[in-house]
Amino acid sequence: MLTDNGIIVLNKPTNMSSSQAVQKVKHILKPNKIGHMGTLDPLGSGVLILGINKGTRLFDSFLKHTKTYRAIFYFGEQTDTLDSEGKVIKKNMCDIKIEDVQNLCPKFIGKFDQIPPQYSAKKINGKKAYQLARSGEEIQLKPRAIQIYDLSCKAQLKKNTFLFEITCSSGTYIRSLCRDFAEALSTYGTMLAIVRTKSGDYDITQSCTIADIEKGNYKILTV
Repeated sequence: MLTDNGIIVLNKPTNMSSSQAVQKVKHILKPNKIGHMGTLDPLGSGVLILGINKGTRLFDSFLKHTKTYRAIFYFGEQTDTLDSEGKVIKKNMCDIKIEDVQNLCPKFIGKFDQIPPQYSAKKINGKKAYQLARSGEEIQLKPRAIQIYDLSCKAQLKKNTFLFEITCSSGTYIRSLCRDFAEALSTYGTMLAIVRTKSGDYDITQSCTIADIEKGNYKILTV
């Protein structure tokens, strides 16, 4: 039984929920307590902070940390989930130029009220929004206050497809940012991929994979 206290900076793989990642690490290390500090969507990869034993007591403070992401936005269509896992529900013809994207970025830096995606873990009357959306129920999510500290377009990967870097407050939905950014460009948007590169002071260069943990190549950081 692992008795060390602190955190592990996990590099979560894609196609795995945050809860599944916790369970895998729990199975390997068998700590007394374990939990993650801020959900990362199954589609997303990168930094997921895990609290180990007494480290789980730091949950509230870690939730307030700023996050940095690299994400790929595609403009011209929108899915019901706002990411590549959903079905296309809106589409139009467009040819977005990188100059227009870069010029728009500064306008999205600051404090905003953001409407979460309908397919999210946001709870409504005790049920998660994605559960209601999957059942076909029409839901109205209330906007929440978020802050974008930095937003830049790093490259155009192909037509209407761009790589962004975003530093934002906890609770920001990058899928919603893609939707809103596309609307400002008079089109639709879908997030194709996302990597969390930093959470608070902890960077992806400090992270380990589940395979590393299986081999014993990991560190429990004291905080």
